[in-house]
Amino acid sequence: MAQTLGFVVEIGDDGCATVVAEKGQGCGSCSAVSQCHGGRAARAERTPALNRAGAAVGDRVMLTVESSAILSRMALLYLLPVFGILAGAFTGALIYGDMDGTGGGHSIAFGLTGFVLGFVFAVAISRIWSAARPVMPVISRIVNTRMASPSADRSAGCGCGAE
Repeated sequence: MAQTLGFVVEIGDDGCATVVAEKGQGCGSCSAVSQCHGGRAARAERTPALNRAGAAVGDRVMLTVESSAILSRMALLYLLPVFGILAGAFTGALIYGDMDGTGGGHSIAFGLTGFVLGFVFAVAISRIWSAARPVMPVISRIVNTRMASPSADRSAGCGCGAE
């Protein structure tokens, strides 16, 4: 299971919560941690999550995403285009009879067509899956309850909280 920590910033009536999830814990040793996730350099991101632990606003929580859901979608997005390119290349070779390796580029053309079709089908199936069964993080446990926000209770200037 993929897990990360976050802070609950809002509770919804539908059993969901908005959580500011911390990035970079799974790849903290990577020097590109600030550039990953689509090029967004932020260290935290707001995300909706199912509130199964009963967390309240200000709680530090553990977010969990089932690995099977992520892996099945990744397998679809990677393997369907690969299958398409292989099927297209073999089809081109069979139709034009160049299985001996002398080919005239038919395998390449059919392979590229198969790749594009595989990619289009993978994206379409992925969108259908996402609409039917969206992958949503779950608040699996509360780490600390009702933490104050970082800007609360600080005196002006020093940031140490002393008055």
